[in-house]
Amino acid sequence: MQRQSDNINFFKELMCKIKRSDEAAFTILYNRLWERMYALAFSLLKNKDLSKDLVQEVFIDFWERRLSIESTNIEAYLIKAIRFRVYKELRDDKLNKTTIDLLDIVKAPHASGILDNLQWKETKKSIDKAIANLPKKRQQVFSLSRYSELNNYEISQKLGISKRTVETQISLAIRSIKSEMGL
Repeated sequence: MQRQSDNINFFKELMCKIKRSDEAAFTILYNRLWERMYALAFSLLKNKDLSKDLVQEVFIDFWERRLSIESTNIEAYLIKAIRFRVYKELRDDKLNKTTIDLLDIVKAPHASGILDNLQWKETKKSIDKAIANLPKKRQQVFSLSRYSELNNYEISQKLGISKRTVETQISLAIRSIKSEMGL
């Protein structure tokens, strides 16, 4: 019990120093938690480079936001942050794979004959119909993403909505389109 209390006090003291922009304290924190955070990221992603990048991103974000962080348990905060960042990466990666599949259907007809061309036109017609059946705002977000090729941030700025709302709308649009097409 004493060891756990010492550990909590150690991290509290470290956080106080980091809030005063003490780079040496940040380095101590980094060295103490990097391996554990990397191991967690790698256990979920199975990708060394991506895991390292995500841990770096979490630490960079932590340093940049150090003055506004209110957590007293900085160890738990950083472990939770890497877990969240990994889950976000997995979600975005899954969304990107689904998007690529849909884009292949919409944009890349590999038709080599009249029958293939006809099948592609029918598929495109089905996708267009599914898009037309989306709620207007979702349709607008999806079209800006897929046809105007704007990224989520650009769409959020253009429409005055959050980036997270854009991500959600695109995900729901893809789900609706796939469902309507029986995929």
